[in-house]
Amino acid sequence: MANSWGSLLQDEQQLEELAQQAVDRALAEGVLLRTSQEPCSSDVVSYAPFTLFPSLVPSALLEQAYAVQMDFNLLVDAVSQNAAFLEQTLSSTIKRDTFTARLFDIHKKVLKEGIAQTCSQCSE
Repeated sequence: MANSWGSLLQDEQQLEELAQQAVDRALAEGVLLRTSQEPCSSDVVSYAPFTLFPSLVPSALLEQAYAVQMDFNLLVDAVSQNAAFLEQTLSSTIKRDTFTARLFDIHKKVLKEGIAQTCSQCSE
């Protein structure tokens, strides 16, 4: 892996250009955070931190992640279908975070109107 990035990492100008393109893309895609100077303003934002290159992950940790992936997915699915649990768990966040509140309002509206999309399950 080090060899595949080696030449790019040596070219500082190309690396700077790539970093600027990545920041521009993050801004265009909405990977944003409000700034500490204007924490209540959506007009003043900065891009969220990200890495320019992939990070190495020890294979043992990657295997652990793979091993729990199905159970984690089942947990997320079960939580997503338990409206009472979601509302109770998110209640304090909904009061303070307008983005989460809007998402939860959409969730409640979909539940009220009924889900039009058919459900599908992955086969093991």
